[in-house]
Amino acid sequence: MSGPPRAIRLLHLEDSEPDHALAMAQLQRAGLRVQALRIETREQFALALSQPWDLILSDYNLPGFSGLQALKMLRESGRPLPFILVSGEIGEETAVAAMRGGASDYLLKNNLARLAPAVEHAISAAETLRAKVHADRELQASQQRLSELAQHLQTSVEAERHAIAREIHDDVGGSLTAL
Repeated sequence: MSGPPRAIRLLHLEDSEPDHALAMAQLQRAGLRVQALRIETREQFALALSQPWDLILSDYNLPGFSGLQALKMLRESGRPLPFILVSGEIGEETAVAAMRGGASDYLLKNNLARLAPAVEHAISAAETLRAKVHADRELQASQQRLSELAQHLQTSVEAERHAIAREIHDDVGGSLTAL
């Protein structure tokens, strides 16, 4: 038996408390356990990026800041976190730009029924990507060890050849001297 599902650590970049509460209610209704921190400013976001998160959920329009700017900051930080953009007014071009910029998904605020599946999918995709990166690193390390082993084997074969050649040379030289 596995225990209760682990709580999802969610960073919510949202300037509206009612919108935050609505999103959290939607996730809880879907059976997800969420530990969320709501922040509103670029400075708070920059500080929060140093903490461990499973997902970032961001409003598109914030006072003096935007979801796309937050996405850019996240990518510049080098942290491979899933990022979902939510807006009441996002256009198709903006949504496409966000997805090209690395967003995991985008949702309209009037269709938050997709929020829980989008969160689960984004977290699952991020875990799969992390596992792939880890496997690639392990494969690269294994290939490096194999290369080093092959080099060592080649060096050992060469040393053994030299030893045998020296031994044959000494035996033949000794026999010729005796004759």
